[in-house]
Amino acid sequence: MAGARGAEVNGNGAPRFQEGILEAISNAPGVSGGEEAVRAILTEVARERVDSLEVDPMGSLVARIEPASRPRGAGKPRGARRAGRGPHVMLCAHMDEVGLMVTAVEKEGRLRFRRVGGIDPRILPGQAFRIGPRAVPGVIGALPPHLVPRADRDKVTLAEDLYLDIGAGSREEAEEQVSVGEYAAFDTTYEGWGTTRKGKAFDDRAGCAVLASLIQRRPPVPVTAVWSVQEEVGLRGAAAAARRVGPDLAIVLEGTASGEAPGSPPEEQYPFMGRGPALTIQDRSLMAHARLLDSIQTTAKRHRVPTQWKRPGVGGTDAGRIAISGAGVPSAVVSVVCRYIHAPAAYLDVRDAQRAVTLIWHTLETLRKEWP
Repeated sequence: MAGARGAEVNGNGAPRFQEGILEAISNAPGVSGGEEAVRAILTEVARERVDSLEVDPMGSLVARIEPASRPRGAGKPRGARRAGRGPHVMLCAHMDEVGLMVTAVEKEGRLRFRRVGGIDPRILPGQAFRIGPRAVPGVIGALPPHLVPRADRDKVTLAEDLYLDIGAGSREEAEEQVSVGEYAAFDTTYEGWGTTRKGKAFDDRAGCAVLASLIQRRPPVPVTAVWSVQEEVGLRGAAAAARRVGPDLAIVLEGTASGEAPGSPPEEQYPFMGRGPALTIQDRSLMAHARLLDSIQTTAKRHRVPTQWKRPGVGGTDAGRIAISGAGVPSAVVSVVCRYIHAPAAYLDVRDAQRAVTLIWHTLETLRKEWP
C-alpha cells in the first residue's frame, strides 16, 4: 500500500502507533456477533505482550498487563493502589462493526437481510458486501435510473424492500454459498495517501489499533485491555467485561464522527479530522467523570497534544455501561475523529491515531502520580 505505512509520526515518548494493525483489522470482517476474524488478529498481536489473555464468555478479548516494575507472568497484583502503583485502569475498544445479517433465501436466489447496528438505508442500494466465512461477494440490487418509474426516483427504498444478489439463479444455487444467519460486511479495502487513510469500520477499528499500540510497552499503571463485542447493538460486551474486570477507572477508545458536513449549521461543524483526539463531555450514554476528564486535559496540555471536543449529546459508547458497573467506575472517552462512520468507507488522519496513543500513554503516567 504505497505511502500508507511510511508517514513519520512522533510518538512524543509514547509507543508508536502500529498502522499495520489498523490495516489488518479494518480489512477483516467483524459485524456485531461475528467478531472472530478481528479477535484472531488482535490475539496474535497481544499474545507476547501481555501477562494474561483470555476470551470472556461474551467473546470479548481481555488482556492484563502489569506495570514495568513487575515482571511478566507474575500474576495480578494485590493491593496495587495501596502499594503506590496507581489505579487499575480498564482501556476498552470495540471490535464489532455495523453490517447485515442474511434472514432468508428466496426461490429466485435473492437474499433478504436485516441491518445489524445503525446503517442509513439510503446508502445501501448498489453497495458491495462480503458474506459469511467464505467471503462470498454480493451486491445490494438496485434498478438503473432509466428503469425506475419517474414518480419513484426521489423516494428512498426501505431496507426491508432491498435484497443481496450473489449472482445465483435459484434458492438451491444460493444456499450452496451462503446460509441464513450469516453476516455481510462492507467490501472495502484499506488504502491511503499522505496522512489520510480510507477503510471500513474505523468505528471502532481505529480505537482497537490505538489500544493494540499501547500494549507494545508495559504501562505505567496496571491495565486491563478489553477489545469488546456487540457495542453497535447495545454496548453488551463491555458491560459484561467490566463486571469481571472490576477496574478503578476506565477510558474508552473510539472512532467518532466528524462534524464536517457541508450544509450543517456552523455551530455543529465539529470535531474535525486531523485536529487531534476528541474528548467526550456528555453523550446519550455517559456523563464523563469530571476529574478523570480534567486529568486527560491537563496531560494533553503538558505534552502538547492537540485535542477537541466531541459534540455533546450525540451517540453513545461502551463507557456508558462501564461507568455504571459494580459500584460505579469513573469513565471517559478519547476518540479518533473519522469522516463517514457507519458507512461503506471512512476517512481518518493517521496523525490523530498517534496523538491518541500519546495522550492515553501520558494520561496513565498522570494517573499513577495524581490519582489516589
